[in-house]
Amino acid sequence: MKRKGTLRSRLILYFLSVVMIPFILFISFYLISGDSALESMLSRQAEMLIASDAQSIGSVIEGYRHKLYLAASNQSIQQAIAAGRQPTGDEARDINSTLYTIMSGDTYLAALSIISSDGSVRLSTHSFPQKYDLRSHSNAWDETNILYLAQKEERNGRSWFLSISDHRTENGYQVAFSILRCITQGGRDIGYAIIDVYSEAITPRLESGGFFSDLILTDSSADVASSLLHPQRFGPLSSFPTLKGNDIALRPINGTSLMLVGRIRSDMLSESLDSAVLYLSISLAVGIMISIMLAFLFSRSISKRFSMISSGMRRFERGDFNTKLESTGIREFDSLALAFNTMVQRIEMLIDTAREEEAKAAEAERKALESQMNPHFLFNTLSTIKALARLHGEEEIYTIAVRLGRLLRYSIDNHVPYATIKESLDLAESYLMIQHIRFGSRLSYTISCPQELLEAITPRLIIQPLVENAVMHGLEGKTGNWELLISVRDEKEQLVIEVEDNGIGFDPPPDLHQLEKDGHTGLYNTKRRLELRYGRSFSFSIHSEKGRGTKVSLSLPLEEKE
Repeated sequence: MKRKGTLRSRLILYFLSVVMIPFILFISFYLISGDSALESMLSRQAEMLIASDAQSIGSVIEGYRHKLYLAASNQSIQQAIAAGRQPTGDEARDINSTLYTIMSGDTYLAALSIISSDGSVRLSTHSFPQKYDLRSHSNAWDETNILYLAQKEERNGRSWFLSISDHRTENGYQVAFSILRCITQGGRDIGYAIIDVYSEAITPRLESGGFFSDLILTDSSADVASSLLHPQRFGPLSSFPTLKGNDIALRPINGTSLMLVGRIRSDMLSESLDSAVLYLSISLAVGIMISIMLAFLFSRSISKRFSMISSGMRRFERGDFNTKLESTGIREFDSLALAFNTMVQRIEMLIDTAREEEAKAAEAERKALESQMNPHFLFNTLSTIKALARLHGEEEIYTIAVRLGRLLRYSIDNHVPYATIKESLDLAESYLMIQHIRFGSRLSYTISCPQELLEAITPRLIIQPLVENAVMHGLEGKTGNWELLISVRDEKEQLVIEVEDNGIGFDPPPDLHQLEKDGHTGLYNTKRRLELRYGRSFSFSIHSEKGRGTKVSLSLPLEEKE
């Protein structure tokens, strides 16, 4: 016979296996390919760092592009350029204030300059750069000047330009790159807004300075590169060592022709390898001890909770239907406990429902036996009453006898568990005609039902109890005229039946099971029979207001008579 182990012993074994196998595999893998693994890890780290730095530079560029847009679209700046003369006095102070407001305190990180197309207007948050003075550079352009890009014929509809070619020191700061935006008015260029961004706006944002030996910003369109960590290194791409290899990480800067290239430090791999060996040895020893302790703790925790669930199930198996599993704090076990508790509740509900059905059936049988009377005697008596009423010209008595006969015949002929809407409405109308004769013109009623719904079927005695409840509890206590409306309609394959009166109304209880205790037996019995027949596939609602009447609405699955 196969020996059965306990859950706790198996969990301890599983935990130890799960913890130890990865350690063994990792050590084997590291001994075989430690260098390549570390190199791959460093490459992934380099990719993450270079991506973060490229995103930071991109956000800096985007921020200054927005400032350029504010400057180029500012009306006061456009008006000053269109005037064709250098602003003076209050006008100059207002425009300078506008420039400083646009830069928002970034004047130690970047310089904003404004120049008209003919060079007559020159504005700047710093001393105006001589390089942008069109009066002295009108014929011989320096191709490193960003204005050269804007003046070239092949603009191709571009409104802004970015360049790292103009590597110079301005106002005591190293210019990292320049951004230019054309100022247009009436569809033509009237000037330029230029921001020279200093290295101080970029280098503090870089997170990878200690990881890379160098960070290089390249522009493939201009065949130029510039070092961010060593500003003195600048020139064409060919002047830099190869920018390809396993020790290189690169990432394009979105929206520009720039590329950020990082060179991993040569000593990073050896340092990481030595550190990894030390940490691996320490981690292996500590991990083994901790894994053994945790295996015992975890296995005890899980087996204890499982024992609680198992004990509860055994109590239920012995017939204790009040068993309820408590929360264990573990999602999977709690789901199992919830499913078990739900099952127990449903079994209790089914048992209660079966008992209720048995009790109702027994009560109905008892009442039927107590009130058993020969139906032929009843119908013969009603026939005699009808004949005497017709003989003496008593039409109301004759009508009551006919309608009462229909009600009695329907209540006795119960071998079919369902009825058509037409049969239910005829039964309700027979009841209402008797009440109309009883109360006279005070009672008026309306029955509304489309022709195509007359053959739809429902359980027997659904509409008549609602009508009887409306007359007894809603209308008989009201003075004046009584009005009652019965309507049947189809709403999205649901059969909707409504009985509405203008009676005295009442306050419906929050729990509709209270209806029976409040005397509304017809409403409660109808709702309960529908619950047993349709489960949750129907709706039953009561809308009532004291002195304003009551509306009872049923919504059932639409079924056609076969």
